[in-house]
Amino acid sequence: MKGRSLLGLTISLTILCTCSLAVFANSDRYPTDAELKKLRLDLEKQINLLQQITRKDPPEINQLRTLRSAWSKVDPGVVSFLGSYRALEEGKFIYPSNTKGRVCIIDTYLMGRGGSTAESNGILFTVGSVSNGTIRTTNNHVFIQKGDYLGDTYVQKDEARLYGYNLIGSLKPPSVTHIPGFNINYLPDWVKQEIIQKFKEAGCTASLPNRR
Repeated sequence: MKGRSLLGLTISLTILCTCSLAVFANSDRYPTDAELKKLRLDLEKQINLLQQITRKDPPEINQLRTLRSAWSKVDPGVVSFLGSYRALEEGKFIYPSNTKGRVCIIDTYLMGRGGSTAESNGILFTVGSVSNGTIRTTNNHVFIQKGDYLGDTYVQKDEARLYGYNLIGSLKPPSVTHIPGFNINYLPDWVKQEIIQKFKEAGCTASLPNRR
C-alpha cells in the first residue's frame, strides 16, 4: 500500500511538473463556465497532493489574517484571494491594489534563467479583476478557490487546464532586496526594477489600506 501511495505521488508530481511549464503563458481564452465547473472538481483532486508538497507558516498566516481583516473593510471581494501560495517550485503572490476589485499577481517559477524578458528569468507580473468569486487576469487566466487552495485555470490548444496552489503565508512587496519566491541573487537588477515599477504603477501594495 505504501508503495502504491508513493507511486501515485510520483505520477501526480510528474503531471504537475509538466503542466507548470505551460501555465505561465498567455491563455488562448478564458475558460467557459462549463469548463470551470469541471476544473473545480480537478482542484479538489489536487488538494491531497498540495498538502503533501507545501506547508503553511503559522506566523505568516497570522500576519495574513491581519492584512485580510483590514482589507475586508474597504475591498471585501478581493480578500479571500490575498496571500502567498506555493506549488512545487512555483509561487503565486496575490496583492491588493488601490483600485477596488483589482489585484496584482506575481508568479515565480523555474522555467528559465537569463534572456531579455522578466518571464524568461522566471518571474511574471499581471493584474486581475475579481468577479463572481473568481479572478480574471489580463492574460486570460481565471483563478478559482476552495478554502486555502487556489486553482489557476487557463486554455491551451482548446483544452482547459488547471494548476493548483496551497496558501502558505502573508505578503511582502517586491524590492531590490526581496522578490517573492526568489533567491534575489539569481535575478538581474533590471528584472527587479521592472517588477518593482510595474507593481507601483498598478497601485499594488502589501500594506494595510489607508483609511477612506
